[in-house]
Amino acid sequence: MTAIRLAFLELRSFRGPLRRWVPLLLCLIPLLYGAMYLWANWDPYGKTARIPVAVVDQDRPADTRQGQRVDAGAQVVEQLKASRDFDWKFVDETEARGGLESGRYAFTVHIPADFSGRLATGPDTRPVQATIGIELNDANNYIAGIMTEVVQSRLQDRINSAAHEAYVRAIYGRLGDVRSKLGTAADGAQALVDATTVAQQGSSAAADATTTLHTGSAQLADGAREISEATGQVDRAAAALDQAAAQQLPAAADALADAAGTAATGLDAVHGGTGQVRQGTAAATADLARLADAHPELRDDPLYQRALRDATAVGTAAAQIDDRAAGAADQAHRAAQQATAVRASTATLQQRVRDARTPLALIDSGARNVAAGADTVTAGLGTLQQGSGALRTAADQAHDGATKLAGLIGDGRAQIPALSDDQLAEASQVLGTPVRIERTNLHPAGVYGRGLAPFFFGIALWVFGLFAYLLLRPVNRRALAGRTRSATVAVAGWLPGAVLGAVGALVLYGVVDLTLGLRPERPLETVALLLVGAAAFVAIDHSLRTAFGTVGDVLSLVLLILQLTASGGLYPVQTTPAFFQAVHPLLPMTYLVDGLRVTISGGLTSHLLRDGLVLAAFGLAFLALTTLTVHRQRGWTVARLHPDVEL
Repeated sequence: MTAIRLAFLELRSFRGPLRRWVPLLLCLIPLLYGAMYLWANWDPYGKTARIPVAVVDQDRPADTRQGQRVDAGAQVVEQLKASRDFDWKFVDETEARGGLESGRYAFTVHIPADFSGRLATGPDTRPVQATIGIELNDANNYIAGIMTEVVQSRLQDRINSAAHEAYVRAIYGRLGDVRSKLGTAADGAQALVDATTVAQQGSSAAADATTTLHTGSAQLADGAREISEATGQVDRAAAALDQAAAQQLPAAADALADAAGTAATGLDAVHGGTGQVRQGTAAATADLARLADAHPELRDDPLYQRALRDATAVGTAAAQIDDRAAGAADQAHRAAQQATAVRASTATLQQRVRDARTPLALIDSGARNVAAGADTVTAGLGTLQQGSGALRTAADQAHDGATKLAGLIGDGRAQIPALSDDQLAEASQVLGTPVRIERTNLHPAGVYGRGLAPFFFGIALWVFGLFAYLLLRPVNRRALAGRTRSATVAVAGWLPGAVLGAVGALVLYGVVDLTLGLRPERPLETVALLLVGAAAFVAIDHSLRTAFGTVGDVLSLVLLILQLTASGGLYPVQTTPAFFQAVHPLLPMTYLVDGLRVTISGGLTSHLLRDGLVLAAFGLAFLALTTLTVHRQRGWTVARLHPDVEL
């Protein structure tokens, strides 16, 4: 007898008004467990707007030191009203407390009175952190408290964004003031640059002028000393002249007058002698001429001719000497007259010489004073020249410093943007949330229920296997007692449960997909993996039930509990204790959950193939164990005839 025929006979055994509903009930077990749970928890975080939450706003507006108004409590309330995260109820503190204790509110949000006051300290040197209180009551619902972590994160992000926006507005406002003041400072620095340029030019001109003045004063001192020396020499000469005029001039004037008179007398005598000689030579020449007249023969005589020539020459020379003697005599007489006049004016000359020494002495003294003053002026001008050089250096340094200062102020001012009101609003909004986290997901599951569907599909199929052999016979006893092969008996006992499990899996998938919107990425692979998983789970439960009877059902329940914690269906297996991490790869539900995640949300095909093959291996392995169990059960024992535990 074939396994299929034996399986068909097992299903036909459900006859009667109630028994005929058993196969249908078994097919609905996965639907009742898996679909009902997923329906109830398909998108709990998307329905938090139905959860009532009390909000108590006791905040009072405050002002920053810069004069900006901060009303953060009202902003938070407006954000909560617009968020629709929960069913916000804005009540007083008494109502919130009573509602939390009685369960009317899942939790409460308390905005303290100093909330805005603390946020207003943001621009200060020592800002104070603001707080918002969230109060829970796990006695009402623990999961509701877990949900507050989501709203707490969102609420804190919104509050931080509002606070940052206020801070940015305050900072930009202060930067605007700083930029304005830097503009004023830049104008002042430029004016300083211009002033230092003028000072630089003036100090340079002053330095050049003091250098020229120092050189001129030195030359003046030298000239004054030369004048002083010259006037000293003139004064000494005048002193000598005065002495000479006082002591020697009268005697010299007398001697000069006497000598001039004597010279005039002598020259008169000389003139008289030369006149006589002139007259004698003229008479001699006349005598020679008369002699020639008397004796004509002498005219041709050479001796006579030479005598006549000599007499004529002597006459001529005598005439010249006489003329000169006459002139010298006249000059001598005039000199005598002048000498007499000099002798007469000697006293007046002496007085004039004495009078000339007084201004020379004054000139000498003044020249000495001028030289001393010029030396003093030269020394002062030397010091002034050094000071003007230092002043020029300082002016250059001041100009360089002012230029650098103007450049630094200009650069600093250029780095501070000049924002309009619209730009300020946009900048504060952007910097209020400076970082936007862009979250991407390679294979997004979407809602809560779709992400957990693999886990609950696995539980539903395992529960089906557990219940199936409470109503189905693990083996056909007639076939077991007959000559049918053990493998055929084992497969015949497994096949009804596998068929009903496959039908139940298809019903579960169809209802969840059509009503809740499962929409797997790989529908055909999802159905195929569910069928393989149902067959494998039924094979395991069938083997345990065949081998251990009622105890096998207990073992199947224990395996279910173990797989709930170690299959990684809820939390990453890395978060579980070491024992569960160790048994994780040994459990069949691990591979069904992992494979369904790939088919529903997407993932690596290699993982899907691995999971399908492992599940098939589990099914074949436990079918083989069931065959061995059937082979052993062909011999009856007292324990089989009277089992210790039986349902």
